[in-house]
Amino acid sequence: MTDDSLMPPPLERLLTALLELPPLLPLPGLASPHEAGDGAAQLVLEVLDTALHTPPAQPQRMAAVRYFCKHARHRLGLASWRDLQGLLEQYPQSDEGDAEVARLLWGVEAPEHARALRLLVWFMAAYDVTELGQWHAWMSTTGFEEALRESLDTLGAVAVVLLWQAKSGRTDHAWVLRFARRALGHSVSEGPAMLAFRDAAEAMGVPQRVLARQVAHWERAAMGVDDAPGLRVLWWQCVAEALQVHVAQETSAAASSDEWRVELSPTSALRYGEAGVVLEPQARELQANTPVVTALRLRQRSWAQGLGLWLEIQGEGRLSAMHQTAIAERFEAAGHRAPQLRYASANGGHQATWLATWHWDETVWVPRDMPVSGVKRWALETALKATEHWLLMCGMVALAGKPQGAALALGTGLVGVDVKREATNEKKF
Repeated sequence: MTDDSLMPPPLERLLTALLELPPLLPLPGLASPHEAGDGAAQLVLEVLDTALHTPPAQPQRMAAVRYFCKHARHRLGLASWRDLQGLLEQYPQSDEGDAEVARLLWGVEAPEHARALRLLVWFMAAYDVTELGQWHAWMSTTGFEEALRESLDTLGAVAVVLLWQAKSGRTDHAWVLRFARRALGHSVSEGPAMLAFRDAAEAMGVPQRVLARQVAHWERAAMGVDDAPGLRVLWWQCVAEALQVHVAQETSAAASSDEWRVELSPTSALRYGEAGVVLEPQARELQANTPVVTALRLRQRSWAQGLGLWLEIQGEGRLSAMHQTAIAERFEAAGHRAPQLRYASANGGHQATWLATWHWDETVWVPRDMPVSGVKRWALETALKATEHWLLMCGMVALAGKPQGAALALGTGLVGVDVKREATNEKKF
């Protein structure tokens, strides 16, 4: 059901999501499961999408692009524009050959779109364009219009599509509406969504067509990922609630005076951005030179970076080289990877701040067909694992402040989380 109101709060969320879009081509080395930063691979997506502009209707076009991203792209090995060019050369330029190309790429028999694709590839080859950045830069020059005029007899309707993309300033509504649905978690009417898009472009000081390219770029990349942002929000909420239960139980069992709070990022950030859950004490008294754990953070990277999950435990106070080795050995003995431990600050008379970091999971995509019970179960397991890491680190850091002999003796009997409580925690949750 479409939400026709789009009142200020959701409008503000949409504006924020647009303003936080990453650059069209991320910095080199920015990895993503769907190769969102690969200019050659992304050019393939844009060219295939452009070929579908003549028409069909938006739903059929979205379905065709989705088929390519989820099925055809990796099966056909199309990682670059050259790969696409090679594929087209394998099939004759005939109704039968073009229909076969369309079936391979889009899962539909649409020879007219395959012919448009051949013309696009021919046009780009004539001017040696093989990268997305190169393509967009050329489209912004007068030389691009001259090239279109020279090739008008050959390109036909494709030239009209390219000129519209390059110079009209109009926006590809289909991708903007899909982005709005992802960012807000529900469908919205075209009018309010496009007004928000226009306002965002003005706020950013960029032409609407440039922002539209960013939106289309990232939404096409999303086609290859089975992800339900709404279920991911539920997953994070369950993780936060389970962490709260575990922490309360552990601090109570240890008769600790520390009260730890669990803070969850806003829903809008959990859907699309770099966000997660933070565990930190309400208040505490620091003892000089005594190592102590001060925070636990479980977070996802932004969607553009692949939503990889990271665990970070922060603390203060010096940890000797010997004790850092003991920490690594203790985690490995418990069946966990040793943390990457580094100092974030250690200057002057201030307490040294250190970070212990684990790359937890490659992705936190939540498939649309995952049942709610499965989402909750996964969240409970994640919260229990995070609690165990927190307890192990707290215990090992506490030993760092004890005499060496006592620390070694206590370290041999140190345990993490009481796994017998798992069933009880699950019932309470």
